[in-house]
Amino acid sequence: MPLRNIMTKKIKKKSKTITASNPSESLFRKMDWGNSEFSESLQSASVDLIGLLGCEKETSVVSPCSWVLSGQQDPEVIEAGDRWHVCLKSQSEVAQVAEEIFSAVGNYSLSSNCVSQAYLVLAAAHSVRKLVGECDFAEWQGSLSRMFDLSKAAESNAEMSMEAYQWLAIELPLVVAYQFPEWDGCQFWAQDASQKMSLSISELLDHDGWPTTRCLPSFGTLAASWVRCQLIVDAMKSNSILNQDTGLDVVSQLEWMVRQILRMLRFDRKLVFSNNHSSVVSKEFLKCLLKLSSDRDDKLLLKQTWGKSKKTADGSGSANTLGIEASNVSEWSESALMRSNWNRNSPRLAVNFSNGKMISELSRKFGLVCGETTPKISVNGQLLNSTAAFGISCMQSDEEIEYLEIERKLDGGGLLTRQFLLSRVDRFLLIADAVVLPADADLSYSCRFPLAEGIEGLRETETTEMYLLRKGRIQSLVLPLALPEWKVARTNHSFEIVDGGMQLTQNCHGRGLYAPLFFDLDPKRSCKKRTWRLLTVAEDLNRISGDQGAAFRVHLDKQQWFFYRSLASKGNRTFFGENFTGEFVFNRFSKNGSVEQLMEIE
Repeated sequence: MPLRNIMTKKIKKKSKTITASNPSESLFRKMDWGNSEFSESLQSASVDLIGLLGCEKETSVVSPCSWVLSGQQDPEVIEAGDRWHVCLKSQSEVAQVAEEIFSAVGNYSLSSNCVSQAYLVLAAAHSVRKLVGECDFAEWQGSLSRMFDLSKAAESNAEMSMEAYQWLAIELPLVVAYQFPEWDGCQFWAQDASQKMSLSISELLDHDGWPTTRCLPSFGTLAASWVRCQLIVDAMKSNSILNQDTGLDVVSQLEWMVRQILRMLRFDRKLVFSNNHSSVVSKEFLKCLLKLSSDRDDKLLLKQTWGKSKKTADGSGSANTLGIEASNVSEWSESALMRSNWNRNSPRLAVNFSNGKMISELSRKFGLVCGETTPKISVNGQLLNSTAAFGISCMQSDEEIEYLEIERKLDGGGLLTRQFLLSRVDRFLLIADAVVLPADADLSYSCRFPLAEGIEGLRETETTEMYLLRKGRIQSLVLPLALPEWKVARTNHSFEIVDGGMQLTQNCHGRGLYAPLFFDLDPKRSCKKRTWRLLTVAEDLNRISGDQGAAFRVHLDKQQWFFYRSLASKGNRTFFGENFTGEFVFNRFSKNGSVEQLMEIE
């Protein structure tokens, strides 16, 4: 059942709702809206909604409704909302946009499910108080009544998008009710909307404030609306207009959401998983966002992620010294964000593994990879499908690395495991897929990694690695470790640019296959000498085949690492003169030649 239908049923059981033969009658009941003295009193009384949302400065030309939009809105519509906002701050210019506002409200059709139109209706709701006395009263009254009807109708519209539902069914009544504390019915309308918001937040955020994957593309828009709504609710409670008890207690979830948004801030000041047309996170939004947090550390975290923190010799004052985890993994949401640290240009990987797909977003100072990275696996020429969901099988986080492993069963008894290993210190990322089958077969693997906007791939002429470039400058070096380093070597694998993405293809006959990609996230190091090798792995003095396990050595400039992954049953395996009995090991050579263990899975 759609979320909004569930919320409506719960609210009818728990809260007192406004009932009337004509919904708009309750809006104007007990108030003589047509009385001139009453109209004058509305004009004289000040309800500072603009100030509450931190947009009172003359330099603030962006409407609070425009905070962190998802990019689904028409740019001309956003421009109109911002223009209305500027006119509202200058009372002498309010009348100039009255007809536009009334037209936007009157032309909205719930059946169209148009996000842009819903945005204009919300922007219009911000003007209802200041339009009193500046336009035809009957037209103003009709527009306000229309807003109420649209809000009530949105409650039962299962086809409506998340953004439009949040704006019309929840935020609009709170915005209007806040502007009319004189209205006796505002308590009922605002109370009803506040309970809907609580139910929405409890459904879409986990206890740590991380969003469910189905709202990730529009999370910024929803979060911005929740911030505006919560500030309005808090103000109405402090003025005794709204009851203290509004249903579910989501204050803690919203407070944790503050930190999650700080984690999700990219270098371009957009949120991870947002599209290229989404809005940047504005300072006005962040200022209001921090009002929901009681933790002073969040201010320091914001400075670090925003790139405004002051560096000190001893490292004090840096958010990275607070010991607060910069990454977040949510099994409930089937998504994760892995970051090296809180710095603005920190390497980070965002992963959405819901609905049987893997969506990956890799960025540093700029986006590098963005899109679906689900591999295609064929057995004996037949594409191997799976209806199973991905689940987290292992994760580890410490000062050196951030590790996540997810897996799902394949039809016919096979298993696909993907590893993500992000080095916090050495600035690299390993993405590797392990495919294990129940019996020998002709196994074919292919996975495409779509390049982010503005990124192009450049192949070396004699070797198989690839550079990722932006405007001709190297951003990353990618090593296909299962391929020979030199192109002259014979192999049935390939690493090419296909349809704007890097495509890794591997083929073998056996019961397993290991496909690792190594991303060097240090551009200066990427320009220097490098090499890698497939190592010989032995068991009982006999060399094991590639479908039983694989080990690799990677050498970049003056740094070296080696790692091993078992594909068959565990055994006492040997390489580099060392014995390993576990499933996965990743180690580093120190400058003095000794081996430092980064992680091991037994």
